[in-house]
Amino acid sequence: MAPSVNICRHLHCPVCKNLLTDPVSTTCGHTFCKGCLDKHISMSEHQCPLCQEPVTTKPSVNKAIEALLQEFLQTKLPNMDLFCGERDAIPCDVCDEHTFKAVKSCLICLLSFCDEHLKPHQSMPRFKGHKLVSPVEKLDQRACNTHGRPLELFCRRDERCICALCVKTGGDVIPVETERERRLAVQQNTIEVMQRMIHQREVKLEELKESAAEYQALLEKEEQEIQEVFAALTEVLRKTEEVLLAPLEDGRRCLEKERDEKTQQIQKDILKYKEAIKSLERNKNEEDDVLFIQSYPAVPAEFTDDWTLSIDTELNFGTMRKAKAELMAEIEMHLEKLCTLEIRRIHSFSVNVTLDAETAHPNLEVSEDSKKVRDTGASNIIPGGPEQFDLVGGVLGKPRITSGRAFWVVEVGQKVGWELGVVRDGANRKGKVSYKPSDGYWAILLCGENMYGAFSDPPVQLPLPSKPQKLGVFVDCEEALVSFYDMEALSHIYTFTKCSFNGAIRPYFNPHPSRDGTNSSPLVICPVNQTNISV
Repeated sequence: MAPSVNICRHLHCPVCKNLLTDPVSTTCGHTFCKGCLDKHISMSEHQCPLCQEPVTTKPSVNKAIEALLQEFLQTKLPNMDLFCGERDAIPCDVCDEHTFKAVKSCLICLLSFCDEHLKPHQSMPRFKGHKLVSPVEKLDQRACNTHGRPLELFCRRDERCICALCVKTGGDVIPVETERERRLAVQQNTIEVMQRMIHQREVKLEELKESAAEYQALLEKEEQEIQEVFAALTEVLRKTEEVLLAPLEDGRRCLEKERDEKTQQIQKDILKYKEAIKSLERNKNEEDDVLFIQSYPAVPAEFTDDWTLSIDTELNFGTMRKAKAELMAEIEMHLEKLCTLEIRRIHSFSVNVTLDAETAHPNLEVSEDSKKVRDTGASNIIPGGPEQFDLVGGVLGKPRITSGRAFWVVEVGQKVGWELGVVRDGANRKGKVSYKPSDGYWAILLCGENMYGAFSDPPVQLPLPSKPQKLGVFVDCEEALVSFYDMEALSHIYTFTKCSFNGAIRPYFNPHPSRDGTNSSPLVICPVNQTNISV
C-alpha cells in the first residue's frame, strides 16, 4: 500500500497561511494568493516573498494548482473547520507548518494539539496527570523564565507562580491548583458581596422610584389645592364685581333714558322758538300799523325746565363698605385653606423636644420623661440655680436650634393660662423678664381664660375664633421667622418675622401659676410620631 501524501500543506499561501485564492506562481516556482503577492510587490521590491528572487514578469494564474485546489476542496475536505485558516485560530504545535488548528493545550507540555496529535494524551497512562485546557495562546507565559519548567506551584510570600525548581527553603509554597481553589472561593465571596450590593441598590432604586412617585403625587395634590383656592377667589371677586357693577349698569340705563327724554324736549322747544321767530319776521314786514298791532304774534315764555342730568346708582357708601368687608372675609377664608398645605409641609421638620429641668423655675414640676411641666401651686419662692428662671415660671427645652428648620407640637388642653415660643439661649432668665423680640423672646400667650396675644413690640392681641387644644411651633432660621398654628383647626395663629436670633435658640414653656386648683393641668409635648396629620 502506497503511503498517503499530505497535499494540504502545499495548498496554503506562505504569506496569509490560508488556502490559496487565485493561485499564481513566480518564475522561481513558488505559489501565492494573487492578492497577497500583489500586495507584497506593491509594498517592497519586486522579489519573491520566500526566496527573494526577482519577479520580472507579471505572474499568471497557475491553472494546475487552481484545478487541484478545487478538486481538493470538493473531495478531500469534508470539514474545513479542522484547518487553521480562521483568524485568531490557534494552530497545532505538532503539525507540519501548523496546518490544523488546536483543540486543546497542555499546561505541562506547554504545547497545543489538534485532534490527531491529542490522542496520545487521551490514551497513554504517562500523560494522565497532564492538565488539558481550551487552546491557549502564548504558552511560553506558562513556563518559568529561569528553568523552563511549567509553572505548577504558587508562592504566597512572593505572590507569584513558580516552577518546582524555584522552591526556596522557608517559602510558603502550594500547588497552583490549591491557590486557584482559594482564589475561586475569594472570587465567589466577592461575587456574592457585589450581588448583595447590587440587590441593595436595586431595592434603593425601587424605594427611590416609590418616593419620587409619592412626592410627585403630593406636588400634584398641592397644586390642585392651590388652584382650587384661587379658582374660588376668582369666583368671589367676580361675584363682588357683579354686585358693585349692577347699580352702575342701572344708572347707565337711567342716564340714557333721561338724556333721551330731555333731548327730545329741548328739540321741541327749539322748533317752537323757530316758528315764533318766523311769525315775528312776517309781522315785522306789515306796513299797516293797525294790522301790525292786531296781528302781533304771542311770544312763548322762556322755558324753566332743568336741563341738567342726574345720576342715581342706588349705591351708597354703606353698600360699598359692606361689599368690601364681605369680600375680604371670603378671601381670608379661602386663603386660610392654604394653611393646611403649609402645616403638612412643616411636619417633615418635626424634632424630638424635651424639657431641660435644670432651667425650670423652682415651683415647676417636670415629668420623668421630660415631656410634661406643671405648676405645683407653691406660694413660697425658692431660690433656684444659675440656669433657672427665678421670677418668671418658665422652663427651656432641648435641643438648641442653630440652623435649619424645627417643628414641635404642645398640648395645652383646657388650661386658662400659658406661654409658648422660643428664647435666645443667652436671654435673661432672672428677675423681671421683658417679653420682647429685641430681648430674645418670641412667644404667644393665653391669659384670663380667653385673651390671646403675641409678645411683639408692642404686644398684639390675637382674636382667635376657637380655643386651641394643641399648638404647633415652627422655627425657620434661614427665613428668620417663628410661626404658631392651631393643630386641630389646621389654621395659622401668628408669625414673628425678621427675627434676630443671633445664635442658638431654645423652646420656651410657661404653664402659668396654679391657684386654688385652677390651671393645674400640665403643658404636654406631643411625641413626634403622634403629630402627623392626614390632610
